[in-house]
Amino acid sequence: MRHFDIRKMKRRQFLKLLGGITAAPLMSQLSELAYGAGPFNDYRALVCVFLFGGNDSHNMIVPLDGRYATYAANRGPLALPLANLQANAVTDSVQGSFGLHPRMTQTRALFNSGKAAVLSNVGVLLRPTTKADYTSKNQLPPQLFSHSDMQDHWETSYPQAPVNDGWGGRLADLIFTANTGQLSVSISTASSGVFLKGNTAVAHQIGTYNAASPGTPIVQRIRAWRDWDTNGANPQAVYGNGITMARANKLEDQFGDVATRSVDINDLILNALYTGPDQNGNYTQKTTINTVFPTGNPLGAQLRSVAMMIAARQALGVKRQIFFVSVGGSFDNHSDQFDASGSAIQPPTDAPLILYGKHADSLGQLDAGLKAFYDATVELGVRSNVTTFTESDFGRTLTSNGKGSDHGWGSHHLVMGGATNGGKIFGTFHNMQVGAGNPADAGQGRLIPSYSVDQYAATLSKWMGANAGDLNTVFPNLHNFPVTDLGFLT
Repeated sequence: MRHFDIRKMKRRQFLKLLGGITAAPLMSQLSELAYGAGPFNDYRALVCVFLFGGNDSHNMIVPLDGRYATYAANRGPLALPLANLQANAVTDSVQGSFGLHPRMTQTRALFNSGKAAVLSNVGVLLRPTTKADYTSKNQLPPQLFSHSDMQDHWETSYPQAPVNDGWGGRLADLIFTANTGQLSVSISTASSGVFLKGNTAVAHQIGTYNAASPGTPIVQRIRAWRDWDTNGANPQAVYGNGITMARANKLEDQFGDVATRSVDINDLILNALYTGPDQNGNYTQKTTINTVFPTGNPLGAQLRSVAMMIAARQALGVKRQIFFVSVGGSFDNHSDQFDASGSAIQPPTDAPLILYGKHADSLGQLDAGLKAFYDATVELGVRSNVTTFTESDFGRTLTSNGKGSDHGWGSHHLVMGGATNGGKIFGTFHNMQVGAGNPADAGQGRLIPSYSVDQYAATLSKWMGANAGDLNTVFPNLHNFPVTDLGFLT
């Protein structure tokens, strides 16, 4: 057995050793990755909007043909009224008319203008899977229908083994040299789990824009960089010396590197986005964004921060960026899907409660946030350079448990941006039946995915500049699928 003397290891070797402890099968492949795709002459960004909890996409988009009656019968109390869906209808030239949730009127406008598309029945797979495969448990992803596991599977695109990096991080590893400045390819406004973790690229977290206090920056210096003690001491110098001094202990040395990088990157972002602080400690944004983002909308506030980072792309020296934003667990509606007690919009006394409540509010937040963000990309002149897409733990069961639905598998997702081959529904939309009449039903209307996360993410990654060889390394299961570009981006 080979023994390592950690005191003699190079810093990069040390980090790779730590990363390989639980991810050896995949990391051995990634070590062969030829980093440094590009150089790129244009700017492009991916924005992942993760809907934590498992979005009930059966109510996000509903067929309006003869399948509606089957939908209504199987959904029971969860079924959206036909008239409300017809009022918010979209039409695919091949697949016919569908109704978006009544709270998604702005998404409908984006779809009809060709700036948004729907990906039908996407989910975690190891390879193309049939109902017979599911019944015989033939090469299925582990821990199906578990929140935490399925979130990880979506974020890593490598379900068969634990790994320490996500597909967003691996893509960032591939393209990180395209950025000329210090700033990472990967930026998060929320806890991104494993999605943005790479082998080389390091994700950076920014704060949520505060509309009530626009002078508060979206990145904060550590306390020692903001305050001075009353005795005239210089805590910045003390802290700076502590994090930059040579250390014999590798862990202390790595901590110093992380702290130094954090201070440097925070200063880089502050200087690129703001002037100040003034005598009251407030900052003024260098680039004005006139687009109005919805108030009281946490997703909108996160996307406002992303728009600010995009506006400063030249000052930050970036050609490629991957952003992660999220909506919390409000999509996990087992028994309170149409509970309107805390609804942002109180329903009229004669209105169907299903149009309001938790799930409706969550879709309304998504709808308003996406539209404002798209408008901001238009204002900034980058609408065709920014692609926004949704992910979620899983879909839900088509059948109802009374006041909600249970954990499913495949789900429908949205893609938005000027490069989107929009106004289309990609994939074959299922027949809304439960049981033997639906070859995609794994039970209770749990859809066996038609498209894999690998195919979905590879299409996005190809648009970012990854070539076929790179894609097969970033997505180790991609070779199992006959189609690797789903065609929703131009």
